[in-house]
Amino acid sequence: MMRTFKAWAAALFTGALLAACGGGGGDAGTPPFGGGNPGTGTDTTVTYVVAVSVQRGTTAINTITSTETVKAVARVTDNYGKVVPGVVVSFSEEVASLLKFAPSSATALTGTDGTASVDISSNTTADIGATEVHAAVNLGDAAYTGMATLQIQAGSVDNTPVRPAAINFMSVSPADKAIVIKGAGGSGRSESATLTFQVVDVSNTPIQNARVAFSITPAGVVTLNIPTGLSDANGMVTTTVQSGSQPATVTVIASAMDAPDVTVQSDQLLVSNGKVLPEGFEIVAEKYNLDYWRSGDKTKIIAFVRDASGNPVPDGVAVSFTTDYGVVASSELGGCVTTNGECSVDYKVQDPRSPNGIATVVARVRQGQSDESAAALPINMAGGPGDLMLTDESRVPVETMVLNGCKQTFEYLLADGFGHSPAADTLVEPSSATSEVGVTIKAGSPVLDAGDFQPVGVVVEVDLTSTRLSPQCVVGATVKEAGFVSLKFTTPAAKRVTLKRLRLFYPQL
Repeated sequence: MMRTFKAWAAALFTGALLAACGGGGGDAGTPPFGGGNPGTGTDTTVTYVVAVSVQRGTTAINTITSTETVKAVARVTDNYGKVVPGVVVSFSEEVASLLKFAPSSATALTGTDGTASVDISSNTTADIGATEVHAAVNLGDAAYTGMATLQIQAGSVDNTPVRPAAINFMSVSPADKAIVIKGAGGSGRSESATLTFQVVDVSNTPIQNARVAFSITPAGVVTLNIPTGLSDANGMVTTTVQSGSQPATVTVIASAMDAPDVTVQSDQLLVSNGKVLPEGFEIVAEKYNLDYWRSGDKTKIIAFVRDASGNPVPDGVAVSFTTDYGVVASSELGGCVTTNGECSVDYKVQDPRSPNGIATVVARVRQGQSDESAAALPINMAGGPGDLMLTDESRVPVETMVLNGCKQTFEYLLADGFGHSPAADTLVEPSSATSEVGVTIKAGSPVLDAGDFQPVGVVVEVDLTSTRLSPQCVVGATVKEAGFVSLKFTTPAAKRVTLKRLRLFYPQL
C-alpha cells in the first residue's frame, strides 16, 4: 500500500514538471496573444509591429509615377521579431485621395513570412502629389498600424519624360509685364523678368524632366539668361531675360526639345522707360510772382522728367532742389521722387530775400551712373522795399490824367519797386476821386501771374458824362485842372497797400 502511493505521487510530480517545462505543449506557431514568452517562463506582454513599404519589384521606394502600378507591402511581427502569419491586413490612404487599390477591398492575408500586399496606382494620370499608405491589423483586443509616405509624379518609370503634348504659358514677373531699359532703375522697377511655362501630356498631366528650349523674338534687343530648362515635378520650367539699352516689345518662345512641333509664346514683354533725357527735364511753377512782404507765401514747383523715347522715366527717380534765396523742399527730403515722370516741392518766401527780387531755384536729376541733368527757374519776390509804380509804356512814372473829352480810358503799366511785375492777384481799385468823377478799372485787376516778370497792364476809365460836370466838357476847349483820381494797390498775401494820387485835367469852357 505504501509503495503504490509513492508511485502515484512520483508520477504526478513528473507530469507537473513536464507541464512547467512546456513539454506536451500546443502549436509553437500560434500567436501568443497577450501571453508570456515561450521557453522563458516569464510573463512579458507581447506587442506587434506593422512595417509598411511601397515596392517596385523587390525594391522599396517612396516615389512612383502616375502611369505605373506598384505594391503596398505590410510585414507583421511581434516585439521579439517573430513573424505573424495568417492575419488580415487592411490597407488605406490618408492625407489625399490619389490612389486606387487592387483588390478594391484593399485587404490581404499575411503569409508564412508575415507579409501581405496589395497593388496600388494613381487614380488617374493627372493625380500627382504626396500621400500616405496605411496598414492595420487586429490582434487580440488591440489594433496595430503602420504607414509609409509616397510621392506621385508625372512621367515614366525609367525617368524618360512622357512626350509633351503642349506647353502652357503660366506667368511673368513683374506682373505688369514691363521692365526698364538697362541702367534706368526706378523704385519697384526691374531690369529683368522671369517667365514660367508648364509642360503637359495628352491628358493635361504635368510632365517632369521635360527638356525645353527658349528663344526671343525679335532677337537681339534683350538677353536670354537661361536658354534651356528641365521641368520640375509639377511640369514647371522657367527662364529669365535681361533688358538692353533700347526700348522694345518682345515675346519668349518655349519649345519642347523632345517634340519640336510643341511650342508656345509668352505674353508680350515691354522694355521701356529709359534714362533721363537732359532736354526732357524741366521745372515749372504754379505761381511765379510771390509777395515779398509775406514770409511763407508759397508756390508749388513741379519737375517733369522723360526719357529719350518720350516716356516718363521709371517711378522713383530722385530730383533734388536748391535755391539762393527763400527756401525750397522740406526738412525731410531736399527734393522729390517721381511718379509717372513728375514730382513737386514747395518754394516759400523767407529770409534771405533777394536784393533784386528774383530768386533762382535749381533742380538736378541723375539716374545710376548717367550724367547729371539740371534745370533752373526764376521766382519773383514781388514788392520789394519800394512802393508799386504806375508808369506809361516808356516806363516813365505817371502823375497826371489828361482827358480830351468827358470820357476816356488810360493804359498804364504797373510794376513793383524793382521794376518787375507785382505779386499775382494784387488788387487794383479806385480809392477816391473828385466829386462826381467816375473811375473804373477796366483791366488788370486782380493782377495776373506772369512768368516773364514784366510790368503788367492796367486800364483805367474816367467818365464825366453822367454827371453835372458833363456840360463843361467841350472838345477843343481849354484844358484846365479839374480834380484828382486816387488808385489803391493791395498785395494778396501781406495785404500791403500802396496809394497813387493822379492830378485830373479835362477840357472846360
